[in-house]
Amino acid sequence: MEIVKIGSMTCTSCIIMNNVINKIKNNYSVEVRELDYDFDDIDEYHVGKILPVIIFYKDDIEIKRLEGEHSYKEIEGIINEED
Repeated sequence: MEIVKIGSMTCTSCIIMNNVINKIKNNYSVEVRELDYDFDDIDEYHVGKILPVIIFYKDDIEIKRLEGEHSYKEIEGIINEED
């Protein structure tokens, strides 16, 4: 599974979600790619105005997309559901 997190350094929710994503990286063997809304080319991800955006991929196919703040348990549930 691959997770793409798109956030911004000026976004409070993004900063909060950094802790959740770091915990996921430490506890699961998933590839996590973190992109910055302000500096990286994110056009291919079709991001709206709500940040952060967390996109889950399995075999290069998007299986789930979350916007805004979410709990560790919710993200953990998505990972476990797909394993």
